Amino acid sequence: DAKADDQTRVMTPAEAAPRVTKVLARGLRVPWGIAFLPTGSALVSERDTGRVLHVHKTGGYTSAGHVAGVVSTVNQGGEGGLLGLALHPRFSSNHWLYAYLSTASDNRVVRMTYADGKIGPPHVILKGIPTALHHNGGGLLFAPDGRLFVSTGDALNPARAQDKGSRSGKILRINDDGSVPAGNPFGNRVWTYGHRNVEGMAFGTKGRLWATEFG
Repeated sequence: DAKADDQTRVMTPAEAAPRVTKVLARGLRVPWGIAFLPTGSALVSERDTGRVLHVHKTGGYTSAGHVAGVVSTVNQGGEGGLLGLALHPRFSSNHWLYAYLSTASDNRVVRMTYADGKIGPPHVILKGIPTALHHNGGGLLFAPDGRLFVSTGDALNPARAQDKGSRSGKILRINDDGSVPAGNPFGNRVWTYGHRNVEGMAFGTKGRLWATEFG
């Protein structure tokens, strides 16, 4: 009947396409990562400035500070800088904010506090992820069990993506302090390998991890 048809009808691409309903902030310089706070506002990373911005749910933003050590390669047309952000699952009690960033020597994951509108000094929990002009990865995603997934690029060296001993071209799975959790398939931080440049990650409704390759 008509009711049943309406319930099973698949939306057209035009109906399913995202729509802009309100502009909250303008003039951001290459916004990359976003982490929604319990209040409904969001923390946003600017790739090339190293700033973390607090975008208010009513509109506008304020700077929460610069993440120390960020090196942008925008002047060379590169993709490195301050990339993914993620809040710890117990953020309401520990105020921990995680960030993926490029430095002069590597890509790394840091943990810092966010409280009273400002970020604290970064504490490195994982370093030694290869960096290059392109293919730096940068995604961060906490799983329901509290483990942190980190997506890395192949840093323009596809052979390293196939090397299970390398942190390049991988999705890594780590504890919230950067250590190796039980259950990883290769006895190290590697969860999946052979990637070109994973930037986006999300969990589906059935608990599966989905990843998007950039390019």
